[in-house]
Amino acid sequence: MMIRRHLSLTAAVLALSLTGCVGTQPTITAPAEQRPIAVKDGMMEVESLLNQADAAAPIKAARLMADAAKLLIAMERHQDASRVLAQINTTLLPPSLSFEIASLQAEDALSREQPQQALEFLSQPRQAPLDNEQALRFSELRLQAFGQQNNPIGETRELINQSRLTTDPIPEQKERIWSSLSRLPAETISELAQDSNNNYFEQGWFELADSLHKSGDLEQKTDAIDRWQTLWENHPASKTPPTALQALQSQNLDIRHIALLLPQAGPLAKPAKAITEGFLTAYYQAQTDGKSVPMLTLLDASKITSTLALNNEIETRQIDMVIGPLDKSYVQRLSESEPLGAPVLALNYSEQDNQNSGLFQFGLSAEDEARQAARQAISDGLRKAAVLTADTNWGRKVAEAFTAEFEVLGGRVHGSAHFSEGTYDATISQLMNTDRSRARAKVIRKLMQQKVEFEEHRRQDLDMVFLSALPNDARQIKPTLSFHYANDLPVYATSHVYGGHPNAMTDQDLTGVRFVDTPWNLAPPSTNKISLSQQRKDVDSRFGRLYALGLDAFQLHPYLLQLAALPQSSIEGETGRLSVVNSSRVERTLNWAIFDQGIPRILPASKALQQLAN
Repeated sequence: MMIRRHLSLTAAVLALSLTGCVGTQPTITAPAEQRPIAVKDGMMEVESLLNQADAAAPIKAARLMADAAKLLIAMERHQDASRVLAQINTTLLPPSLSFEIASLQAEDALSREQPQQALEFLSQPRQAPLDNEQALRFSELRLQAFGQQNNPIGETRELINQSRLTTDPIPEQKERIWSSLSRLPAETISELAQDSNNNYFEQGWFELADSLHKSGDLEQKTDAIDRWQTLWENHPASKTPPTALQALQSQNLDIRHIALLLPQAGPLAKPAKAITEGFLTAYYQAQTDGKSVPMLTLLDASKITSTLALNNEIETRQIDMVIGPLDKSYVQRLSESEPLGAPVLALNYSEQDNQNSGLFQFGLSAEDEARQAARQAISDGLRKAAVLTADTNWGRKVAEAFTAEFEVLGGRVHGSAHFSEGTYDATISQLMNTDRSRARAKVIRKLMQQKVEFEEHRRQDLDMVFLSALPNDARQIKPTLSFHYANDLPVYATSHVYGGHPNAMTDQDLTGVRFVDTPWNLAPPSTNKISLSQQRKDVDSRFGRLYALGLDAFQLHPYLLQLAALPQSSIEGETGRLSVVNSSRVERTLNWAIFDQGIPRILPASKALQQLAN
């Protein structure tokens, strides 16, 4: 019966296919040891196979038709191959042939980007269970289908169940599972962990990921893993955790001797002194708290200026970690060098990508603040921005960083301008297009030769303004925006707009401006900040953030490897919530505040923003 059903199919396939054989002769894919086969020759072989199937017994016919379908797929004649495969009744076939044909049907469906159809072929009832090799093949095909569907949950479940096909899952399988889990939002992980239909393996993985998402700092995450392993002692992930979790559990860098590499002379000596004081404050506070601290050596970066000289100091003094340098050009040289004899935590960022696996970079990057402002604006539903920054090198970099991040996330910058002292009105008038509005009014009045009432207005293609300006500039810019009919546009700003301490009278004109800033400036003062405030009068100034950088450099240095291994982990610092991205760059997530009658009021974290960050 099966043979008779494909009689008309043979003619139909050949009729459709041979019409494409006139003229040039493309080739089909063939094994390397074979000569390429022209389409016409391939179709002749298809015809021969189908004709043989026509006279063969059912099992033999099915194999011949499968071979014909393979040839059609090789010639990229997927519709014809599908018609041939559809004629095969796999319920009458031995398990091995049934598996082969189902695999072929699924591969064909995936080649036509029909993932749901592929999954249906792979889930058809089998006369006999698949052996491990066959089950692995089906699993890989299902993973391809879930990938085409953009179904990360299906992909994650499939990876977990694929690992069950071996007695002890190989490390690569665990890495794939953890990588897939790490891409799922925290809310999704929590929902999966509560699914009563999970099998033992799924439940273990989901609870592990959920417990880490719900943990705060690295110490809490380590404790969460320990508790999970106690409960899931026999789970594959407990015996040999993924690499990222092993790094999190392992003792971090064994640091017995730190060198603080900062300039003691030159233009960076003053900021370097503040960083050093912050570092030493944290260092001595740790001693007071009874913690073990490494030996500390101060190196003068104004004298040790080359990577070779620095490496000699590392080897001679047996230094386990270097913190510094501060100079951007020095950091750039380090990023282009081979790893030194000890890891380095630089306190600035290189201009180009870091090529040195032993170099971490940490600093007070205004570009990071601009990118965070872009993410926040997008999460708040804003898509059309004007950008206003200082007419300086840092102002242009901040504008570029905001624009790039904003547009990657789906926003669009409709106008950008750079101001300098005394140009606020002209710059904002041009940015808001109110200068054009006035010019049109002037032309109309001249043409009509009489006084004409004309209402000026700004451009209408904006829903926000991004601002990066120092406090004195910002206090004049915000009223100027209002004067140019932009009072209704929300303003998102970098930390530059805030002087560092509340002053309702001075900052009254900044009311309504949203800005990002450090916990050092916005949160209640820490013990270390109080200690520094008793010795220095400038801790609440913008310069005071350098003390915070030094404090955080000390707090951060033992955890660098753990943070690099687990990018979603972080520690709370004075300069922000600190994490390591791209294996080497320390990224700060700052707090948001809004000026309310001139006083900064901290805003709650945006749920949408948290999802974007994940």
